[in-house]
Amino acid sequence: MADNLILKGSTWHVRLELPEDVRPSFGNRRKLTKSLKTGNKNEAQIRKLQYISVWKGQIEQARNGRPPSDFEFHKYMHHEMGKEISGFDEKLIMDAVNGIANFSEDDFYNDYMNCIKMVDAMYENKKDEKESLLAKLEEYKADHKEKISEINMEFIIGFIKFRGKIFNDFDNFCNITYSKFNQKQSEELLSIMKEPDKYTPKTIFTDNRLELFEKHQLEIKGLTPKTVDGFKSKLKTLRKYLEENELDISFENFHSFLESIDKSVKTKKNYINAASNFHKWASKYDADYKSRYNTKENPFLGHELPKERKKGQKVVENRKAYTLNEIRPIYDWLIQKGKNQVANTMKIAFYTGCRIEEICKLKPEHIILEDGVSSIYVEQGKSDASIRKVPIHPALLPLIKQLIKDVDIQGYLIHSSGGNKYSIRSDNISKEFGRAKTALGYGITHNFHSVRRTVITTLHHNNVPPLTLSSIVGHETGTITFDVYSEGASAKQKYDAIITIPNIL
Repeated sequence: MADNLILKGSTWHVRLELPEDVRPSFGNRRKLTKSLKTGNKNEAQIRKLQYISVWKGQIEQARNGRPPSDFEFHKYMHHEMGKEISGFDEKLIMDAVNGIANFSEDDFYNDYMNCIKMVDAMYENKKDEKESLLAKLEEYKADHKEKISEINMEFIIGFIKFRGKIFNDFDNFCNITYSKFNQKQSEELLSIMKEPDKYTPKTIFTDNRLELFEKHQLEIKGLTPKTVDGFKSKLKTLRKYLEENELDISFENFHSFLESIDKSVKTKKNYINAASNFHKWASKYDADYKSRYNTKENPFLGHELPKERKKGQKVVENRKAYTLNEIRPIYDWLIQKGKNQVANTMKIAFYTGCRIEEICKLKPEHIILEDGVSSIYVEQGKSDASIRKVPIHPALLPLIKQLIKDVDIQGYLIHSSGGNKYSIRSDNISKEFGRAKTALGYGITHNFHSVRRTVITTLHHNNVPPLTLSSIVGHETGTITFDVYSEGASAKQKYDAIITIPNIL
């Protein structure tokens, strides 16, 4: 029943399955049905449209507590009706041209009676126009049996176009009289229905809708601005693809989009994540989206992508740790080039294993004593495990004392030119380090985070227990015993581990 029609006895009925969430508003009915009072399927295809349109509006009203009066919604519905009607009429016309008997006397009579009713309604107070149209209908009626039986192409095409004009005029009449659209809006709706191929429905990814989506992700979901900006950027790329190819949202069209972009599997998964999150949001909070699409089926999920490498298969592009022998030359190069803030950040990273942003947000109040051990207190990070206290290596202590004396105007130990648009203070430090490591011949496999990898590798090679190591670098252990119930390694255990890092800076 893909066309919403079902034959009961000799009469066609239109049927629409109700989504579960709105059934209580319809007396817990599972579906809506209506007799179309015709045994002719072609006629039923036309008659069903008004019922489906009304029912979809009622479904939206049940969900949102308001009628579907939004102009964009009506443009979309007229576009959908126009595609179905034009396709139906084009087939009748082509069949007549090719001598195929697909327009019967019953078809004519049903259309004839519908036209009379429409003309009566439209021209109730316009006698001349009414009589002229009714006279034309009578002319067609007088010859219809003979003309249809001989498949007279001129007669059939002429009548289809004539009744099409009456249908369009009646739609215009209803838009103004009942839907309360102005003349300009009604004319636009009519033009869309008459020539659906010339109209591209307004993208669902409008700037305003993306802003509402962004606000929800930031304020309700608590995602970071950088993550949400990534979502928006990918949705705009998808929007451009759909608009350029005159496509709407569907599983097939989104899969074509994924195949069209020359990106890694990981990046394609990010596109899927962005679009899927948008679908989940719009399916709950956007009335237009809910009226246009089946919100129970997410068209952005279930796409098969090329398999990524299996676990255990290392590839050259993986990030690598610096060796201990490589640490000092990089540090010396930074000092020689006057990149003291970058060098200071690198030194703290080497002796603590801290992340670059954790270091760049340190202030004097983060230098504390934990059970008598001088330590750095990391009070925020990428996860709960990131909140920790890291003992200060003896080789690092003089630098920390000096940085406390030389804090910047905002009170930070590391001087930075300021955060980027995501308030990331380490942005310029990271870029400076990136230029330095590139100048020294390191490629994409190495970055600032590679220093942290060096620390973890060194502590591991020095037989530091896993729990102690995780407590120092802020990693979860993956076990309830340690992640939930344990307070972590003691200050002394962590200090004993930290001092195994060689004094090379």
